Amino acid sequence: MWQRLAISSIIIIVLFDADYVTAQKRSDVELDDIISSRRVELEAIKKELKLKEERVKILEAEEKQYLKRLYAIEEQLSLNNRFITKIKKQITDLNNSLKRLESRLAVNQEELKRREDIMEQRLVWIYKRSNFSPLLYAIGAEDFLQGARRLYLFSLLNRYDRSMIIKMEELNQSIKSEKSELLKRKNEIINLKAEKETQAKIVKVARKNRKRLLMEIRRKKDVQLKEIQQLVEDQERISGIIEILMAKKTASEIEEARAFLKLQGKLLWPVTGKIIRGFGKIRDEKYATVISNPGIDIEADMGSPVRAIATGEVTYISWLRGYGSFVIIDHGGSYYSLYAHLDEILVEIGQLITAGEILGTVSETGASAKPVLHFELRKGKEQLNPAAWLR
Repeated sequence: MWQRLAISSIIIIVLFDADYVTAQKRSDVELDDIISSRRVELEAIKKELKLKEERVKILEAEEKQYLKRLYAIEEQLSLNNRFITKIKKQITDLNNSLKRLESRLAVNQEELKRREDIMEQRLVWIYKRSNFSPLLYAIGAEDFLQGARRLYLFSLLNRYDRSMIIKMEELNQSIKSEKSELLKRKNEIINLKAEKETQAKIVKVARKNRKRLLMEIRRKKDVQLKEIQQLVEDQERISGIIEILMAKKTASEIEEARAFLKLQGKLLWPVTGKIIRGFGKIRDEKYATVISNPGIDIEADMGSPVRAIATGEVTYISWLRGYGSFVIIDHGGSYYSLYAHLDEILVEIGQLITAGEILGTVSETGASAKPVLHFELRKGKEQLNPAAWLR
């Protein structure tokens, strides 16, 4: 568009100069008419150029709004997925509590049944001896001491019966309370599952809206240059984050660095898939531009588990335009690995990670229409080629 307008301007100027030379031989009136006509044409071109420029600005403004909406949806997806993860943990905790409660209830019911059987036997014994008199039973003893002992034993038996009845009442009350608590826990689980389903529906709608917005953006105008600029800014921010993290490290980094260096070519793959964009400078034939990829992009199935390449500590979890939800792991010796475009994050800051441990799952974020894991490996601020370190 700009080339066409520039060529049109040159043509107008050339024509204007040619007409001016010819007009020297014409009358002043004819010369004024030609100049006036050319000026009208030039003004028309200027107006058209201005309209085109304004239209480009409008499109750029629309693109910015679309991108803001897209990133807002992605951030909502990240928050909803984290909320769903917490709900799952609550359901697991409640189910464990439910099992313990059911076990305790079964024990109490069994104990109550045992006491009821004992009491039933006592009642049968009393019924069969309905004319039994403790006093006569004592008087019928061979001597006074035996009679006193019989009265004492009978009083002990009465106290035991009363104690048995009290304990049975307590057990009954405990069972009622436990059944009520059991019902309450079950209702909590039902409500949490319903909430999880609601959040899952919200996520589904958000994903649909994200895809629709992404298609609208691509129909309106290619945002390749903006993505490149955004990528540069993201790299600077990530470098800034790592620089802050580096400031907290100690002299032990030298030994840690030597240990990690021995893992070159032996590190686990972060996800199962294929590399669709390699490390370093890549020429985009469509836009005739060269971009620099700070890591590698691995295409994988949606929801595929993302694993830690080596042992380390989770030092940063956040969301960033162009990266989506991402995790940074400190492996010691100023070596860091970064995993971006995550859907569900299953680790927390400060958590110690072992090689192969699941960090989260692959998602669709940024301008990619496919599930892609963006993976970086750095030593300090230096970007390393991950392909040279993986198995």
